[in-house]
Amino acid sequence: MRPDDDRPIPGSIEGAAPSGRVTIRDVARAAGVSRQTVTRAINNMTEISEETRQRVMRTVEELGYRPNRFAIDLSRQRTHAVGLIVGTFRNPYYAQLADAFVTELRRRDWQVVVGTADQGEAEAVRSMAAQTDAIIGYFLEPPAEFAPAARGIPIVQLEERATLPGVHSVELDFRTGIRDLVDALRTKGARRFAMIDSSKRTSEGLAVGSPRRQFFEEAVGTQCLVVAEPETIAGGVDGLRKLLAQDPKIDTVLAFNDLMAMGAVQGAHTLGVDVPGQVRIVGIDGISLGEAISPTLTTLSLETHTVAAEAASILAELFASEPMPSASITRIVKPVALWRESA
Repeated sequence: MRPDDDRPIPGSIEGAAPSGRVTIRDVARAAGVSRQTVTRAINNMTEISEETRQRVMRTVEELGYRPNRFAIDLSRQRTHAVGLIVGTFRNPYYAQLADAFVTELRRRDWQVVVGTADQGEAEAVRSMAAQTDAIIGYFLEPPAEFAPAARGIPIVQLEERATLPGVHSVELDFRTGIRDLVDALRTKGARRFAMIDSSKRTSEGLAVGSPRRQFFEEAVGTQCLVVAEPETIAGGVDGLRKLLAQDPKIDTVLAFNDLMAMGAVQGAHTLGVDVPGQVRIVGIDGISLGEAISPTLTTLSLETHTVAAEAASILAELFASEPMPSASITRIVKPVALWRESA
């Protein structure tokens, strides 16, 4: 009997993986062949007929099956490929984050493919899914918007907790980190708080306060002055000017990110305001560029190397499981204050 002379396996794709990912068993059932034949067809092996190979590959395409590259790479002594999607490289935080991931993933002998979501998050995921075993990324849209484009390969979302099956997360505990920061600032004499928040809007064009603002207002405990600006140095300059115009007695300003905080320091110099003598200025990110300004920037560090290590540990757990678990896995990282001269 020829190797591809398998008895048809009845049924359609019932019993697909809970995560929605089509499995090799689903392909075998639909094509009426064995799992071994599907493997031979996908790997272009010579032990099956061309007719059977074409039938299997048509089924693979129709069902949207994506082979488990991890298992394939093990058999061929090759490594994984992991995709990293960031917002933009115009913000040095993302460059620092990418460097942390490249360091961590290469330490594990994994390949890294880095890209941005400039063309849209779903399209970025779709592109990455075609060339990687897993995707890690910062996403603004809900997972239901971009996860289907991954066609079943695991996604690790950064910063916010994921609850959609097949999407995992490294959550940044901003609530605790910002509360600890505010408590420490109070011990340094801070009394009148304000914030320069991000003016970024939702995909529907709605202006909403960031979670960072929410946690900051919770930690301060009283209503504080907030302005919203673009996430740039210029946004920080304008933000500080507007805050001081509305309340010259402000003594502590938190900026949404380090770029805006550096702009606020620059704006203070222009206005003749002493930092930290009159106004303490604090950013959020922890980028090393904050050491290049005067005074050096105090910041809430997002601990990029810890984030990278936790995301990699999630992937290692997923890669070692057969089948991959559908329930979301979450690791939590607490941002930590990095005290420099500006506060």
